[in-house]
Amino acid sequence: MRPSKAEEELYNDIIPLEVVKREHSQLKGFLAKVAEVAELGDLLAQTLADSAAREDFATLIATHYGAEHRLEELKAMDAEALRKASIAGLPARHAKLADFIRGADFDVPPLPNMYFMRDAAMVYRDKSISSAMRFPVRRAEALINRFVFARHPDYKGGGRLIDGPALVKEGFSIEGGDFQVLRKDVVVIGVSERTSAEAIDAAARAIADSYGEPVTLFAVALPVARATIHLDMAFTVIDREACLVYEPVILGPRRARAIRIDAAPGKPARLSEVESLLAGLKAVGVDLRPVLTGGSDPLRQEREQWLSGANSFSFAPGKIIMYSCNVHTLESLSSAGFEIRSAKDFLEGGQDPLSFKRLAVGFDGVELARGGGGARCMTCPIERED
Repeated sequence: MRPSKAEEELYNDIIPLEVVKREHSQLKGFLAKVAEVAELGDLLAQTLADSAAREDFATLIATHYGAEHRLEELKAMDAEALRKASIAGLPARHAKLADFIRGADFDVPPLPNMYFMRDAAMVYRDKSISSAMRFPVRRAEALINRFVFARHPDYKGGGRLIDGPALVKEGFSIEGGDFQVLRKDVVVIGVSERTSAEAIDAAARAIADSYGEPVTLFAVALPVARATIHLDMAFTVIDREACLVYEPVILGPRRARAIRIDAAPGKPARLSEVESLLAGLKAVGVDLRPVLTGGSDPLRQEREQWLSGANSFSFAPGKIIMYSCNVHTLESLSSAGFEIRSAKDFLEGGQDPLSFKRLAVGFDGVELARGGGGARCMTCPIERED
């Protein structure tokens, strides 16, 4: 990535790769203490061990990018080379005059946003959702996720709930940063720059019809701004009775509108506006006490929300991991009864993170944060204990 390309690749700035890799390894190292951790690139390589899968995937990638002149080369690659080409890119070998004049660097572009695993995929109960990505620069990420969910023997689960890449179009997009499952029959989805109202209607219908059970969704109409590209930049669940929120969007007098959608199999959905997201959730038995990102000071709230202070990942009830640079958010969590620890404490010591009643783990992520997301963005849970 270079400065002249950053904006079109959805970055505010370029980021130093070696620093980012160190920060990311800290997150992965900690998560390995509490979960079975897989990287998508490894899963893709395992899926491509099958020769028929390699041929199908090479065709998928070449077709997606209009790089049919590289198809035979892609087909001839082994699993690791094909994995690398699809994620790290394939430098251009121009076969079209327009591409030559335009000076395209790659026939298969690299995917600098792909460390945000949550955006391109979701899991609801036992089914996968591959995202309908809002911006074309990220749509290959969803194709890769969909391919792994469809072809990797350990990740097929109960099948596919929504095929986002097949549905994406102007006015129809859904991304995982907006999709939060609070209970098997309660889902909160952000209506954002990257998730459309039409897609939320489709998600409600797909869930109700696929499982033959009623489901309640709460659609939160987020302000269209760089700071709130997804719901998890303003709201994440951190315990059975608590959530981390960006106060102006979730609680303040100009808070985002929240619409309750009750969907039942084979029936039209019923829609009604609720006073606030938290009030609506309380009415269905999910009573969450808010903890404020950045504390009570508006300036600190805005600064730490920008650095993904609300974007925490809950690895167990009452146990979260987030960026350590958001010190005032950590103070808020401490006041709410969370023990504050560093990821390094667990990587270097022997204490069990799951032994705490409430725990907030901070890890280094100042450069990661410049990519526009936090710990929740970088994780995509596949299966959780009940």
